[in-house]
Amino acid sequence: MNARSASPPRAAASQLSKPQFVRFRDLIEAQCGLHLDDSHRASLLASLQIRMKQLRLEQVDEYYDHLGKRPADDELAKLINLLTVTETCFFRDASQFRLLRLHILPALVAEMDAGRKAGLRIWSAGCSTGAEAYSIALTLSEMGLYGAYPPGSFEIVGTDINTEALEAARRGVYSARALRNVDADQRRRYFRPVGADFGLNDDIRRLVRFEYGNLTRLPAQSPRYDLVFCKNVAIYFRPERTRRLVQDLYGAVNDGGYLLLGHSESLWGPARGFTLVEHDGVFCYRNRRLSRTRIPAARAAAPALPSRSRPPEDTAGGRYERCLAAFRAESWAVAEESLHELIASSPQFVPAYLLLGGVYAHRGRYPEADEQARHALRVNPLEARAHLLQGMIAAWSGRTAEARESLRRALYLNESLALARLWLGNLYGADGDTAHACVEYENVVRDWERHTLDFTEEFAADLSAKQVVEFCRQSLQRLRPASNA
Repeated sequence: MNARSASPPRAAASQLSKPQFVRFRDLIEAQCGLHLDDSHRASLLASLQIRMKQLRLEQVDEYYDHLGKRPADDELAKLINLLTVTETCFFRDASQFRLLRLHILPALVAEMDAGRKAGLRIWSAGCSTGAEAYSIALTLSEMGLYGAYPPGSFEIVGTDINTEALEAARRGVYSARALRNVDADQRRRYFRPVGADFGLNDDIRRLVRFEYGNLTRLPAQSPRYDLVFCKNVAIYFRPERTRRLVQDLYGAVNDGGYLLLGHSESLWGPARGFTLVEHDGVFCYRNRRLSRTRIPAARAAAPALPSRSRPPEDTAGGRYERCLAAFRAESWAVAEESLHELIASSPQFVPAYLLLGGVYAHRGRYPEADEQARHALRVNPLEARAHLLQGMIAAWSGRTAEARESLRRALYLNESLALARLWLGNLYGADGDTAHACVEYENVVRDWERHTLDFTEEFAADLSAKQVVEFCRQSLQRLRPASNA
C-alpha cells in the first residue's frame, strides 16, 4: 500500500476552473450526449468531489486522468450516476397514457388480430427508475391484454445510462410521491407496503426487462419496436445530437409504430420519416413507412378559413388541385411527376414550385426543395411561402440562424403564416428564449380566433390548421410560467 492510500485524503478541490469544466463537459457529452452549460459547473464540481473523496484523489486533474486511463471500467458510469436526474413517477402525463389506452394500443392490437403482428415490443428509452415502463405494463394489465393473448405476446424493455437507477427499477420499490397518480384501487391490487414505501407485485415486475442503454450509441442492428417512449431525454442534448437521436429512433420504430415524447420536446424540426398524429389534443408520432393505417386525427370543424373556389380542371389551378390531392395522400411520385408537367406548361405558376418544394422536403431532399423555393422567388421575389420553405429547410438541416432569418422574412411579408410562427416559436424554445417563443405561439392562436390564420398546406401533408393551433395552445400552457419567472 503506497503512502497516499495509507494516509487520509486532504479536502477535495473546492473550485473548478473554466478550462477544467470544459474538459469534463466535453468528455461527458462525447460519451453520453449529456450537455452541461455553465449553470451546471457547481453541480459538476459537487459530483467530482464525491468521486474524488471515494477514490482518495486530491486534484481535479488527477481525477480527469483517472477517467482517461480507464476507458474500460465503470468510473464514468459512476460519475454519470451522480449527474443524471432520476426523479419520476407512475403515469406521468395522464393525457399520453389516455392516448395509449384508448387509441394507440387498440390500433396495434388490431394489427395483431389481423395477423400482421405476432406480438408487440415496447421500449421505455431513458427509463430512469422504471416507473414509466411499469406504468405501461399496468396499462396492458388493466386492459386485460395479458390474459387475452399467449404468454410472451407483449415485451416491455426499459433502458437507461444510469446504472443505479436501473438497479432501483429492478427492485421495484417506490415512495408514496412516485405513486401520486396511482388510484387507491390500483395501489391495493398492484403494490404492497415496504416500510414507508411501496413495492410492486412480482407478477408485474416480471413483465418488464431493464437493460443498460446509451441513446447516443445505439448499435447498428438495434431491435425494432412497435412503441417507443423517449420522454424528457432530448432536452439534455444539443440540437445536432437530438437530430441524430431522432434518426436513430426512426430506425428503431417498426413500420406503423409510434413514438411518444415529453411536452418539452418537439419533432416539428427534425421529424424526418415521422407523421404527427393528434387525438383529442394529444400528440404523438407515427412511423410513416406503414401504408395508410393511422390513428384518426381529430380534425373537427373550426373557425372558417377563406375558402378557395375549385378552378376548372383544364386550367393550371385545376391541375394544381389534383397535384395537391396527391400530396395530401402522400403519393409523392405521382405529385412530383404531375408538378413537373404543370411547371413545364405554366412556368410562371408559383404554387407549383412551392408544392414541389414541399414534396421534396417531406422526402428529405432538401437541396432540391431549396431550388424550388429559389425558382418561386425568381418569379415573385415577395413570395412569403418561399421564404418559409427555406426557413424550414434550414431548420431541418441544423442551420438555426439562417432558419430564423428566413422565417422572419416570411413573416415580414405575411405576418399570418401559421407554420412560420410555429417554427420560429420552436427555434426560440430550443434556445431557451421562452418569452419570444410564447409571442409566436400566441400570434398563431390570435390569428386563428380572428379567422386570419394563413395555413400553408403545401408544406404540411400530415397536419391541419387545428392541430397547429392546438399544439401552440399546449406549448403556451407549458411555457408561460417559465416566461413570467
